[in-house]
Amino acid sequence: MTSPLRTPALRAIAVISLCAALASCADGASEAPPAQTAVGALPNSDADFDGTFLAGTAKENNAQPGTGDFAPAGEQNTEVARRWVQIGADPDDPRRGALRDAAGRTFYFFTQDSASAGSSQCVDACALRWPPVVVDPKGKVFVDNVPKDAIGAFVRPDGLTQLTVAGHPIYRFTGDTRPGQTRGHGVDSAWFAITPSGTAASLPATDGNAR
Repeated sequence: MTSPLRTPALRAIAVISLCAALASCADGASEAPPAQTAVGALPNSDADFDGTFLAGTAKENNAQPGTGDFAPAGEQNTEVARRWVQIGADPDDPRRGALRDAAGRTFYFFTQDSASAGSSQCVDACALRWPPVVVDPKGKVFVDNVPKDAIGAFVRPDGLTQLTVAGHPIYRFTGDTRPGQTRGHGVDSAWFAITPSGTAASLPATDGNAR
């Protein structure tokens, strides 16, 4: 009996069918959905930070005086100040108290920022009043009673690397002139001292001028 594929017309049909099938497979491959980022990876991404996380305080880790948080308050964007940052929980209320740096300055978050967006809405004049907490991308972050996986980072438009807590970009407030002050808490109903979980600290709101 003659094989079906020995007939020229049938061979041509078979070849056309095979090509169509291969083209269909190729189209399907090109339309495959992209790999999905694991849920929870974005909020605390530290992809823009290639430095070192160290447990404990800056003092316990023998941080050099005059560097990092120990640099003058008005020089936090300098190269020396960006060598390291300490993010420490309130020893009296680690869960609901405000996070602070090694010099006792309170960290804040801005409600106009979108958590996990990897960007900041506080730029230009805003950033002068509320300096972003920045660090050298190869610097150090000391974490004192704060989970390392709560800390992330992203690159600001000016090229500086800003730290985040639970996805929220963090800032200092120029109105805080002494350690432990929280004058920025509640300002414009948009700025709040931040806890390790990224919520507003349990503090009374101020008008930005409270002692």
